[in-house]
Amino acid sequence: MCLSYQQSHKTVSVGAVDFHYALDGESSKPVLALVNMASVNLTAWEPVLASLLQTYRVLRFDIRGTGKSTWGADHEFTFSQYADDLAAIMDVLQLPKAFVLGVAYGARTAAQFALRHEDKLTGLALFDVALTPPVEQVAQKSLAAQARQLLIEAGEPELVPKKSWRFYENREAAFKAHTAHHHEPDTSEMLGDLQVPVLVACGRQDMNLNEAQRIAGAIPNAKFELMEMTGHGSPFFRPELFAKIVNEFKNELKR
Repeated sequence: MCLSYQQSHKTVSVGAVDFHYALDGESSKPVLALVNMASVNLTAWEPVLASLLQTYRVLRFDIRGTGKSTWGADHEFTFSQYADDLAAIMDVLQLPKAFVLGVAYGARTAAQFALRHEDKLTGLALFDVALTPPVEQVAQKSLAAQARQLLIEAGEPELVPKKSWRFYENREAAFKAHTAHHHEPDTSEMLGDLQVPVLVACGRQDMNLNEAQRIAGAIPNAKFELMEMTGHGSPFFRPELFAKIVNEFKNELKR
């Protein structure tokens, strides 16, 4: 189901760029397109994939320059371009619409996708989201430690990340891919005009919590979920809760 990084080799060509992707699940189910967090490749969704496949057909991909995806010009490392890339991948794979979900850095691409390709959306989910540049994350490490200690005290199992989830073919290109926040402004106020269901979720122990709540408040009828005992990178703290929130949102999706 979730092939290892070494075993995963599917690519789709969009223009001059070859995108590493995986499409799993039953074709009769609604499509869920997942946008990676920073510093990981598409195999990092392993902790939640099986649960999500109970409800969705799941599309994963490595943004240009990361994982096994190739890349183009330096000026194309922007969230707008990443959003256009996802739209083009969906076209090649003949997926007319998707519920697009981004976590942390990936939420910025998901937000741009909603603004640029709303016609391809059944819903939008922004987890652990902040849209204001520059990104200030200095306290995330200590907050993560707090969340993990709370999970231990609650008897919750610890998730140990695999090193392979962070493998890249080209480290220099991956670094450039993760500088996109320097090039585009805050788009949160523009999201208020969306006509699709929107889910915003964030952990209690996440520096982005206030910003995520602000974004949810700026989008009429957006649903906000607070994830207890959860730091930045919520699927790595409470994968079962993450999947439960996403699966239950299926009933809200636009048909």
